[in-house]
Amino acid sequence: MRFGILSDAHGNIEAFELALTILADAKADVIYFLGDAVGYIPEKAVVGALQAAGIPVVRGNHDDMLVRQTTAADREAIYRHRETYALLSNDERDFVGSWPSKLTVRDERGTILFVHGSPKNPLEGYVYPDSSLSDFAEVDADVVFMGHTHHPFVRRHADKLFVNVGSCGLPRGSDLRGSVCIFDPLERAAEIIRFDISGPCRRALSRYPLAPPVASLLERCAAFNANEVQS
Repeated sequence: MRFGILSDAHGNIEAFELALTILADAKADVIYFLGDAVGYIPEKAVVGALQAAGIPVVRGNHDDMLVRQTTAADREAIYRHRETYALLSNDERDFVGSWPSKLTVRDERGTILFVHGSPKNPLEGYVYPDSSLSDFAEVDADVVFMGHTHHPFVRRHADKLFVNVGSCGLPRGSDLRGSVCIFDPLERAAEIIRFDISGPCRRALSRYPLAPPVASLLERCAAFNANEVQS
């Protein structure tokens, strides 16, 4: 059985659906989503797609702010949580409210932990490609999957595997392709797969008037040339 893991769609439904196709092509048997279905793009369709597919989900910080309606007033124009919340049915609000802050899977080789942020702060923790992992050496898991930063990596530390799967819908950094992860639990081997989301980003820009920082990032994703990636 192979796991497919993705995160941080942020309302970019076409990029999310493309990510699922990428994972299906990579022969993923079971899918996990690491949170932030919403935020930035005022679109509810990712929530509906997760519910329809029965995909296990952990709650992201944007999902949490949306469902608890705790978004700071000065961030609402960028996050668009109230607008997205108004689009959700009561059943979809209950669905988002049911997402746990972490999931644990135990198999014959150990424990696999899924969180949005970090093992110590599942909602808000940030773990970047160059972050120290020393604080997580005692975590009760031998494999940890994270999202939140939108910067993917695969690293080993203290006999544990740490994976940030990046963002399928709103990548950041120098490589503005979407990312997903395929994981072989028997081999304890993870691979990050990058894919072009320039088309979905162009169409998202055409459908929604977005806050300038969000529109600027999507414009860069829409114009991204994979040949520019530094090897």
